[in-house]
Amino acid sequence: MKTIKTIFLLVILLGAIQVNAQTTVKATDATIDYDDAERPCIQVNLDPETKTLKKAWKKYLKDKYDFKLKGIGFLSNKDLLSAEEIHFGSLTSKQIDFYTHISEDENGSEMKVFVRFGYDIYLNEKDYPTEYAKLNNILEGFLADYLPRYYQYKVNDTEERIEKLTKETADLKDEIADDSDNIKELKKEIEDLESQVEANNKLLEEANNKLIKRKEKLKRIKIKLDK
Repeated sequence: MKTIKTIFLLVILLGAIQVNAQTTVKATDATIDYDDAERPCIQVNLDPETKTLKKAWKKYLKDKYDFKLKGIGFLSNKDLLSAEEIHFGSLTSKQIDFYTHISEDENGSEMKVFVRFGYDIYLNEKDYPTEYAKLNNILEGFLADYLPRYYQYKVNDTEERIEKLTKETADLKDEIADDSDNIKELKKEIEDLESQVEANNKLLEEANNKLIKRKEKLKRIKIKLDK
C-alpha cells in the first residue's frame, strides 16, 4: 500500500513539473547590497536548487563565453560567484569584474547578476543602456538554454522512478499471491497432519485397550495355572 501511495504522489509530482515548469522567465531590474552600498543588478527567481543552478551557470559561461566563475566547485559552494579583471567581449570592450549572487529562497533560488567596471562604477541601465541590455540578453539566453533541460531531466527522473516503483508493486503483488498459495498449501498440510494425529490417537487408544485386556487375560491364565 505504501508503494502504491508513493507512485500516486510521483504521478502528481510529474504533472506539477510539466504544468509549472518555468519555460520562460523574465529578468527584472533590482539592487544588491555589495561593498557597503546598494548596487544595480539583474534578478531572476528560479525553481532549481542553488548548487545545481551555480554549476549550470558556471558551465554555460565557460562554454559560451570562455571565462570561469570562482566560488563553486570542489570543496567550494559560495553564494557570491566572481570573475574579476576579465575581458568579456560579448558584453563590453572594457575590463570588468563579473559577479553573480545565488541564494536560496522560499521556492528555489534567487539569482542576481551585476558588473563592475572599476572602483565604485557599476553597470546600470541609465549610464550604460547598451551593455545593460546585453547583460540581460546573456542571462535570458542562459535561462532559455538551461531551464528546458532542467525540467526535462526532472520529468525523466520522475518517470523512471514511477516505472521502477510500478515494477516493484507488481512484484510485491505476485509475491503476495505466491504467499497466499503457499499459505493455502500449508493449511491443507496442517489439516492432513492433524487428521493423521487424530487417527494415530485412536489407534493408540485401541492399542492401549487391547493391552489392558491382554494383561487381564494373562493374569487369569496365571491364576489357573497356579491352581
